[in-house]
This record gives sequence, C-alpha cells and structure tokens, in this order.
Amino acid sequence: MPYQAPVVSAVTGGILIILQSLFMFAAANQRRQHGPSLGEAQEPDMIRAIRRHGNLAENAGIFVVCAALLEVLGGSRYWVEILCAVFVVARLSHGLGLSMKNPSNAFRIAGVILTAVAGLGVGIRLIWMAAAHIPYGL
Repeated sequence: MPYQAPVVSAVTGGILIILQSLFMFAAANQRRQHGPSLGEAQEPDMIRAIRRHGNLAENAGIFVVCAALLEVLGGSRYWVEILCAVFVVARLSHGLGLSMKNPSNAFRIAGVILTAVAGLGVGIRLIWMAAAHIPYGL
C-alpha cells in the first residue's frame, strides 16, 4: 500500500489549533478581567471560557492523531473527511453551547453527541484497518 499523506487530518488539526488558540485568548481575557490569574475561577463567564478551552484540549489531540493514523493506513478519504468535519462541527457546537448562560442547551448536547460519534467512527475504523496488518500465527 503506498503512503498517503494525512492531508485531511492536517487541515483538521490546523482548524482545531486555531480554535484552541481563540479559546485560550478568551479564557485569558476572562482571567484578566475577573481574576484570579491562577487557580479556581468564581465568575461564571470565566468558568465557561476555561471549560471551552480545556474541553477542546481534552478531545482534539487524540482525535487528530487517530484520524492521521487512519489516513496513513489507507482509510477512505471520503469517510475521513466526513468524520473530521463532524468533529470540527461538534467542537464548534460544544464551544457555542458552553458560551451560553444556560449550560444545558442543544448546542452543547449536540457537541457532545457528535464528538462521540466522530470519535467512535474513527476508533472503530482504525481498529478494523489495523487488524488487517496484524500477522497471524504469532
């Protein structure tokens, strides 16, 4: 199987790192406005900004790495594009939902569900494709 560069996951990673930087600046701005610069936040807007930043950081890295592995193993570019698009939309939706005063809202719930769908899709396909490369009879 010829090597294929993980272009889709690279673009996805680029989008997500830009989003992560925007969330970081928003959290830093909230800390500057409300304090403390370190430690636990008390201001609800600051807590939401910190969670937007942290939650994306918790999910994006492993997703992009797994999507890249899927691409390198020869996963269908069409499905990798769909799963990466779903993940980006999910993280945008979740970030929007965390920006709202009421934390239990459709954007946040959709973000969680779509993140899980994209992650499960990449994970299951990655295991399936990797299994084809495991030598039998070990």
